[in-house]
Amino acid sequence: MKETRKTRWTRAWLCAILALTLLLAACGSQTASESAGGSGGTNGSAGASEPIKIGAILSFSGNFAPLSESIKEGMELYFEQTGNKIGDRQVSIVYEDDEANPQVALRKYRQLVESEQVDLLVGPISSSVVYALRDVIEKDKIVLIDANAAANDISWDKKSDYIYRVSISNWQDGMPAAEYIAQNIGKKAYVLAPDYPAGHETIEAFEDAFKKAGGEIVKEAWPKLGNNDYATYLTDILQTKPDLVFSFLSGTDAIRFVQQYEQFGVKGKIPLTGTEEFLDPLVTEPTGQAAEGIIGATMYTSSLDNPVNQKFVEAFTQKYNKTPNYFNVQGYDSAQVIAKAIEQAGSTNADDLINVLKEIKFSSPRGELAMDPKTHNLALDMYLVKNVWKDGKIVQEVLGIAAKGLKIPETPPTPSK
Repeated sequence: MKETRKTRWTRAWLCAILALTLLLAACGSQTASESAGGSGGTNGSAGASEPIKIGAILSFSGNFAPLSESIKEGMELYFEQTGNKIGDRQVSIVYEDDEANPQVALRKYRQLVESEQVDLLVGPISSSVVYALRDVIEKDKIVLIDANAAANDISWDKKSDYIYRVSISNWQDGMPAAEYIAQNIGKKAYVLAPDYPAGHETIEAFEDAFKKAGGEIVKEAWPKLGNNDYATYLTDILQTKPDLVFSFLSGTDAIRFVQQYEQFGVKGKIPLTGTEEFLDPLVTEPTGQAAEGIIGATMYTSSLDNPVNQKFVEAFTQKYNKTPNYFNVQGYDSAQVIAKAIEQAGSTNADDLINVLKEIKFSSPRGELAMDPKTHNLALDMYLVKNVWKDGKIVQEVLGIAAKGLKIPETPPTPSK
């Protein structure tokens, strides 16, 4: 076919369009690559317009649901106070329910890391879950701010450069009140805790300190996690006739146990002592006068006299119309640590964050706190507290300091025989 001026012009025009299209495609590909390489989902330093994405693995169903809701409340209060920003970047939190099940947690972890491409993680509640997540976190090199799971070995043999605990360890939860209990309440203790890692680790810490103080363990009881009926155990306590009961229970387990302790007539006959869970509004408010008289050690009460706590209690009460519990504080402090670490690192890159997190210091409602670089765990003041019935409700009467600046040991302590 003979080529005319018109066909020559048309062909030139099409070639120009094709060349421009290829040039734009090449530029677009380069831009997409740069964006992916610096995005939060790949632990990079994203641009100011890109939100910081936090993946929260908590237990919103089952026994630990109240704890998870409390941690969520604390985190959301903190970010509300910062305008939902860290620096000049918006914050987005993606919540997942692990059902306190390690296998479910691993699946939800993959969703958050691979599908949601979160910058870092916060949670979980259960010691069993944090043990299950530890190896994949180490492999994927993503930071976890441990908001509650108190598993001791996360500070010992299973310590990771990528996991930093803002809550308490099971060792710190179990041992602080033991000496006071042995010296002031009785020498023969019946211990009861759920049959899972946190239960065994907490009771082991109490028993070790209690024996060193001259106490004796007369019996151990291990109900299943999520137990509804404690009749068998309460009957056994009455038959065993110990000087006292020491217990670690959490969530709805603790609520049921305190209620049934009174219903079965054990209260008033055998003193109930325990970990900080029994001294917290999450348990004392639904159980009311049944919780009166319980003694233990805790890292937080809403009555702590420091400026940060006073402002926190005021803001929390105004937002939620209730007294804050220590899980609320753990959520608040988890959010605070995330924000401070990112601000100080100038990045969401994991390697940048861990350099800051190893020695991070912050002002908490619990007081001035610092991360121990050797255990990735906080040093905490522990207060001796008694539940007292006053003005129609339980309040926490502080009896004294159980331990000042208590750190989990760098290696597992040798148990007493």
